Amino acid sequence: MSTPVPASAPATPEAVVGQVRLVPDGHRDFDTSLEHATRFHRLSRACLEQLVEQGLPHSSDATGLLFDRYDLRNVALLLGVRSPQRATYEAMAAALRAGGAGAAVRRTVVVRAYCPDREHCAGCAFVLDPAVTSAPEVVAVRRPEASRFEVDVLLAAADATPPPTPEQRRLLDEAAGLRFHLLPPGLTADLGFLRETGLADCTLAVRHLVAWAGELGVPARPATGLCLSRPFANRHHWLELRDVEGRWWPADPFFLRTLAGWGLLADGDWPAHRRPVGAYWRVDLDLDVPMLRHRGAGGAAGGSPPERLGPAYFLVQ
Repeated sequence: MSTPVPASAPATPEAVVGQVRLVPDGHRDFDTSLEHATRFHRLSRACLEQLVEQGLPHSSDATGLLFDRYDLRNVALLLGVRSPQRATYEAMAAALRAGGAGAAVRRTVVVRAYCPDREHCAGCAFVLDPAVTSAPEVVAVRRPEASRFEVDVLLAAADATPPPTPEQRRLLDEAAGLRFHLLPPGLTADLGFLRETGLADCTLAVRHLVAWAGELGVPARPATGLCLSRPFANRHHWLELRDVEGRWWPADPFFLRTLAGWGLLADGDWPAHRRPVGAYWRVDLDLDVPMLRHRGAGGAAGGSPPERLGPAYFLVQ
């Protein structure tokens, strides 16, 4: 297997700010301090000050400059900074390579639940959606603690990916025209924003490509679940395409092309039409439905979901 391709050259500060500003101001929350931006997002003070001069959206209070967390994540990615966000995608790329090695993949997913309500931190009830425990890849489920689930998952070995049909190739070409951008929740279903800017995260890209597939007459549907990256799994969304025998197979042209563009996957080994078998665990849920729910103290219904889609909840062993 060849090595990953070199990463694309980092964008200039002007280009970074230009892309970030395509997100409307109404979707920003200036809650991240300059100090946190430098410490957590690995962006230097000088870099941030230069970006502010170029027009990076910001606010300020008595402590100094304040930034939007999504803007900072995107800035770090566009500049090629070794940020926590970049590390997440490096781990997902590693999971794809491991899953594509040709052998079945067995993993244990440890789901650790936390109460999202600080008013009570004991006696909470947590529920895994039945779609999680009934997924065909699940071998065993254990619950050693009230807030801890252990799910053994067996993913089938990857096989050869057939070449795309002409119609599927048009779908791949559409995916190639999109630019990756982490979006706040208010934009992840806004197809108008995608058409206007060409920006999408995985959620919005899947919505758009499923709609586009319908126009092309390509059988496609959205899929959601976990990328079994280590040490932490990540909630992810991708496509499924139907073959001539009526079977559904995973496809992720937008994200595979994004990872290759960042130099995290070898483009020759990971063309956009390759099936990401062995890395993605599909769960039969809608894109916006959490896998884990919090029922509140005493198991009361209507509690808020504790799933923050972060590494504290899905540990992969």
